[in-house]
Amino acid sequence: MESYKVDILAFGAHPDDVECSAAGVLLKHIAMGKTVAIADLTEGETGNFGNAEKRKKEAKAAADILGIKFREQLSLPDGALENNEAGRLKLITAVRKYRPEIVLCNAIHDRHPDHAIAAKLAADASYLAGLKKKVTLLNGIIQDAWRPKAVYHYIQDFYIEPHFVIDITSYMDKKVEAVMAFKSQFGEPDEKINHSNSGLIRHIKSTNAIYGKQINADYAEGFTVDRYVGVNDFFQLI
Repeated sequence: MESYKVDILAFGAHPDDVECSAAGVLLKHIAMGKTVAIADLTEGETGNFGNAEKRKKEAKAAADILGIKFREQLSLPDGALENNEAGRLKLITAVRKYRPEIVLCNAIHDRHPDHAIAAKLAADASYLAGLKKKVTLLNGIIQDAWRPKAVYHYIQDFYIEPHFVIDITSYMDKKVEAVMAFKSQFGEPDEKINHSNSGLIRHIKSTNAIYGKQINADYAEGFTVDRYVGVNDFFQLI
């Protein structure tokens, strides 16, 4: 059966969601020797800028910058995501294919309606992937059940009080480089229209600076959880 074993699987409702919100922690964990996969739920086809084909190429370029081992497109409908059985089965299949220890996914509340739906969809699929009687097929072969140890929601446009933050200071420049690989969204403004994303890099860096300040770091990325975060001792906490 075609399957892979990664440490982290990051879901994004749209190409660039993961880069904007969690690229720093992915870079940090890759530097630690961890393996990462990204699954984009949609092609971003209804966005104001670019198109599905261009964003697919940009996603590949961003993955190369980050050193992502695997990236795939689930081709759910952009702007019309639903937490339904068809969508859950696609995400369950991805979870069982990559067998991650940790799943990252969209913010639980955000400006784009797809983001909150994707957050619940990924969390539900991560749980359901552990049910043996929930059958999915990959290349015609029944997949083994697999449940990640944890699901963490990254934070996007809306300010959400994080449950924990991770120092990404050493990886901020590379994160920005990965975000800027999505040139249709951030690097190639159409002169005929006001490019509403032109200030997003400033927003990302400002948010990461706010999260970093609380742990005496220049930059950090924040996450929320639906269950307790456990540590072995006080000295694992900053």
